Amino acid sequence: MNKQPAITVFMPVYNAELYLRDAIESVLAQSYKKFIFMIINDGSTDQSETIILEYKDERIQYISNEFRNC
Repeated sequence: MNKQPAITVFMPVYNAELYLRDAIESVLAQSYKKFIFMIINDGSTDQSETIILEYKDERIQYISNEFRNC
């Protein structure tokens, strides 16, 4: 029997520190709890990564894209 959650929530992030905590808290507070929460940081230059790494919820999978095309 597969115990992997059937739902994945994707949240791309780019310099979103002002609203990021509220967005993460909103997803984690959903009544349905069996999901993977994939947060993709697309090269933020603000404190987004620091905020994301504060969360220790096992549903969160963090991907950091360090490439910046500037």
